[in-house]
Amino acid sequence: MSSHSRDGDAHGGPTRRSLLAGGVAVTIGSLTGLGALAASSRPAAAIDGDPAAFEAGDAPTVTANDGRIESVYLSPAVEASWTDFSDGVERVTLTLAVGSDAGVDEVYRETLTAADPDATPGDVASVGTPGESGSDEPPTFDAVDGGVAAAFRRVDATERGDAVTSESLSAPGLGGGETAATTLDLVLRADVAGGGDEATVVRTTTVDVAVENPDGDATAGGSVGVDSA
Repeated sequence: MSSHSRDGDAHGGPTRRSLLAGGVAVTIGSLTGLGALAASSRPAAAIDGDPAAFEAGDAPTVTANDGRIESVYLSPAVEASWTDFSDGVERVTLTLAVGSDAGVDEVYRETLTAADPDATPGDVASVGTPGESGSDEPPTFDAVDGGVAAAFRRVDATERGDAVTSESLSAPGLGGGETAATTLDLVLRADVAGGGDEATVVRTTTVDVAVENPDGDATAGGSVGVDSA
């Protein structure tokens, strides 16, 4: 399998460094588990989600004679929680970005607030309380220890910026029987603020999106679906 990537950030957008920086005691790890930002009495946050559960498996491959990947779909479900916010939480901002060596594109960035806990702004499809016993009831933002669950609408990541695009993912010069892959970074971030306190937590994962030019008959370009479990 050949490598298919670009160097540099020529698009002027956010970089991996800018998305992963900021906030208090940031923890970076696998998206498949829950990561506490800090184990102390200081205000802290955690985030859980699985935006990289591919419909076609862990390493999806598009079959296309012209080497083209037309789109990459995401529909993440995210849970963010906080601890030791003595005055509760005023707002929670959830960001999901996708990137490669060509740069990083913000796909989702939405803020949930205590002033309107039932609101589903922008690409948020639904909000509720997190956990196995979670429900569609609005989150309790004034809780010292609490959380919020949000499901996002399905979108095509290649239409959200100019770094991860159909052109950057495709391999038009691919020969018959060859395969090319692009490694995508998925970055999930939560910024929690309330009562003068702030906490930020980031989770990351990577996935290879491949395109294969089969020997024989030609096929049309394909799409990759990235949906939450």
